Amino acid sequence: MGRQLLGYIWSRYIDHCLQEDLLDIQGTYLAGKGSCFWVAEADECVVAIVGARPAEERRGELMLKRMSVRKDYRGLGIAKALCRTVIAFARECGYQSVVLNTLMVQHEARAMYEDVGFRVYHRYVLPTIYGRLARCTVSKYRYDIPSVD
Repeated sequence: MGRQLLGYIWSRYIDHCLQEDLLDIQGTYLAGKGSCFWVAEADECVVAIVGARPAEERRGELMLKRMSVRKDYRGLGIAKALCRTVIAFARECGYQSVVLNTLMVQHEARAMYEDVGFRVYHRYVLPTIYGRLARCTVSKYRYDIPSVD
């Protein structure tokens, strides 16, 4: 039952993403200052995406959003390259850190973020009935950008 519940939570999350910011990439990521959206292409098709926009919680933070790499292109360093692109963008725009949230089921993603230099600074159980039933944990990560003096 636990796996089925986690699968249900994951599919609801994907539906949520498609109905919110990914429904209007131009308006969400490309219209405002300090936001951006990147696409990686190979073999004439999109193989990975990532977005970044100012965090709503704290000023000076850039939120990394919607990192996704097609399964058949994983393990090639594409996600790391996109993470580093977001970090470079944050540095150029004067952000102090890059933050992101990831679910406990995303083991490979969490390992990759940590390898790039992100560190967990908070964990919590998803605050929905299904999240509490499955004890679905969200990890919040931060990459602090060193100040250049």
